[in-house]
Amino acid sequence: MTFKLLTTLTIFACLAGVSALWAQEGAAPGADLSAPREAQPMPEMSDIEADWARGDFVSVRAGLRRLAQERGDAFSAYRYGRVLLEGRGGPVDVAQADHWLSRAAEGGNVDAATLLARVYLSNIPGGPPREPARAAGLLSQAAARGNAEAQYLLGLLTDGGTGVPQDAAMAYNWFLAAAEQQHPGAQLEVSRALSRGKGTALDTGAALDWLTRAAENGEAEAQFYLSNAYESGGSVPANPTEAMRWLRRSAEAGFLPAQGRLGAKHLAGGDVAQDPAEARRWLGRAAQAGSARALYLLGLAYLGEDGGAADPAQALQALRNASGQGHGPATLRLAQLAETGLANAMAADFETSVALYRKALAEDQPEAAPHLGSLAARGRLDGLVAPHQAVPWVLAAAGTGDVNAEAWLAARAGEGLRPALVAQGRWLLDRAQPAGAAESFRTAAQMGDTDAQYELGRMYSQGTGLVQDYLMAHAWLNVSAAGGNDTAAELRGVIGDLIPPEEEAAAQARVRAFFAAVAQADPGTPVAMPGAPEDAAPGGVEPAE
Repeated sequence: MTFKLLTTLTIFACLAGVSALWAQEGAAPGADLSAPREAQPMPEMSDIEADWARGDFVSVRAGLRRLAQERGDAFSAYRYGRVLLEGRGGPVDVAQADHWLSRAAEGGNVDAATLLARVYLSNIPGGPPREPARAAGLLSQAAARGNAEAQYLLGLLTDGGTGVPQDAAMAYNWFLAAAEQQHPGAQLEVSRALSRGKGTALDTGAALDWLTRAAENGEAEAQFYLSNAYESGGSVPANPTEAMRWLRRSAEAGFLPAQGRLGAKHLAGGDVAQDPAEARRWLGRAAQAGSARALYLLGLAYLGEDGGAADPAQALQALRNASGQGHGPATLRLAQLAETGLANAMAADFETSVALYRKALAEDQPEAAPHLGSLAARGRLDGLVAPHQAVPWVLAAAGTGDVNAEAWLAARAGEGLRPALVAQGRWLLDRAQPAGAAESFRTAAQMGDTDAQYELGRMYSQGTGLVQDYLMAHAWLNVSAAGGNDTAAELRGVIGDLIPPEEEAAAQARVRAFFAAVAQADPGTPVAMPGAPEDAAPGGVEPAE
């Protein structure tokens, strides 16, 4: 089921909360507290309409109650059920709304059937349990009688297989029926189906036509997509003026992505004028609706990046809120601010900045890695981060040309730090220094690093940086696979198909001898693979043949 359906169907969920405001001691559950205490003349519907126009919903509710109870017609029952559901003139009473809407639907009122279907799809607190199949049955009756809203909702249920079997073609037919009655949401769904060829033939021209109709009829999401079309110039000629016109209409209609994008455009300038007031207005709206990206951009705006006056306190609040939602760019910006400080709003705090850089890295902000690596290479992380944790960051910094990072990596590899040896091997391999890479991988492999064992086995199989040797390749790949490296196991199988059975047996014997030597060696002592004298590590253990 689409997001739009979920949004549409759950709008009643917030209504039940207001009922407590109307609680009255001694009132029975479901009692209508607006009921008249003395007999009154039977109202006419025209009188109720006049009360509605004046905003006198207490009188509206009382009048509809009498009409529904005493006349019993379907229209009065529908109107009464609706005011009970919406909490007009009294408390929300979902149970009584269910009762009266059911009576109205049984009496043939299609609007009641459609509204009741929403109730059965919403799981409203205090109301009936969610029953998609029952909702689909109600919508089917109303849709068959031409109710556009019911046709649209039934299309959504059929498209998603909710309460009814999934059927894209049937869903398209329901959408089309509602769209031809000018239902904007259905027109958008018809456009979506035609653009994807889902339930109907692919037809991008017709898709654009229906998208335009939906946008012109006020469908905010359609307006946003039409703006995209005019901006990209794909299905229609590019037209920046039209793109901005539809984007503004969508934003004004409350469509969150449009509000965020419009604010971002005014923040950056370019195809529209940079406008601090407009940037903050639209980003603020999107941020209030829960957009983490809008919060981040609003933080940048309050830092003065929109050309307006800076407000450091507001900037920090917005960035922290965005970071709290896991927004990586906001976390990265906070890390930079924590490192340098921000006016009178934030004092520099190096430890906090390091924690934030690490959080940003975990939130898919790779640019945090070389900065952390540069800090580690200069000794700034000593005592805060263990060297083996800093290795990938330093490798990233070395990749940017940081000579301090290169020196740090070489020094840690020289000290026998396994992650540094592996990283140095890959660094040298990327820079066409295979012999040096092989030595780094060999040392780490002899110390038990499964990644290095795989790399060394691969290099032996290809003859990269050392003499090609399938037996040694098979042996090191076997050891790596035993350590859980699935890629090594796959390559070992390929090598096994290339060598005679007796050579494969010899390679396996080397592995057994290697593991026996590992069991006898002190922890951390390099153990060479038997069969190749150059594999022995200085001061390491040479297994007996």
